[in-house]
Amino acid sequence: MILVIVLMTAIVIAGCTGQDTTAPPSPKPAEALQPGVVLMSIGDVTGQGIVPQGGITPVGMIDTITFTIGLAPGTKSVDLEKLNIIYADAVRMETLTNVTGYRGIPGQGSWGILSIEHEVGKPNNRLEFEEQARIQINPKAPILPGQVFTIAVKPQEGNPLILRRVAPQPIVQDTNNLPPL
Repeated sequence: MILVIVLMTAIVIAGCTGQDTTAPPSPKPAEALQPGVVLMSIGDVTGQGIVPQGGITPVGMIDTITFTIGLAPGTKSVDLEKLNIIYADAVRMETLTNVTGYRGIPGQGSWGILSIEHEVGKPNNRLEFEEQARIQINPKAPILPGQVFTIAVKPQEGNPLILRRVAPQPIVQDTNNLPPL
């Protein structure tokens, strides 16, 4: 009887200790985290290029900018309805307004949530756990080749996430990668 109990205990212990209990890896930030930020940029920042036809030489411009944000390590949640997003370049600075309902494609001078990846529970406008928000902004004026610009994503609490980028030369039709400065 004692031998049966010892064997059963050994089987249970062997079965329990062989299981991987590590948490899945958190998303990696696209760049070094800034002190005091509660949001981080994940993946590439891209710009939608347009190339007007009919001029002597067509010059591409960036119309909209798309980026993905997630929670910085240690942050529990962020209310996306309380975000302030500011666009600035050498000529202008503008506080962008959210689209109605916060989700959708933004018109000029606004921003919108295109999608939430890994959404937990019912759809809401709160970023939690491993969720990632894909955000698009549409400044009032287009961005030209070689233009340097800054996007500040400011949650209600914590320091803003600062994205400094430069438009490529040349800008092509469709998607353009916007590298950090």
